[in-house]
Amino acid sequence: MKILVVDDEQDICEILQYNLETEGFEVVTANSAEEALQLPLHQFSLILLDVMMGEISGFQMTRRLKDSPATAHIPIIFITALDGVDNL
Repeated sequence: MKILVVDDEQDICEILQYNLETEGFEVVTANSAEEALQLPLHQFSLILLDVMMGEISGFQMTRRLKDSPATAHIPIIFITALDGVDNL
């Protein structure tokens, strides 16, 4: 399974990559939505996506992915430091 981790904090990407690769997953990281959108996204089986990033938020990136037939089927799990729905 090929997983994409998108987070603007390099440390988070490295920790997730290490843990997922230890479990046998293939992992690619990106430090922004802009960087991630340059990748062949249709090749990923799962995307772990930070909510709060620079120009393009995790929510905006998700909308782009779900609007495209090539990527609409990919499951997305949000990763965030937000502690509740009120913060969204």
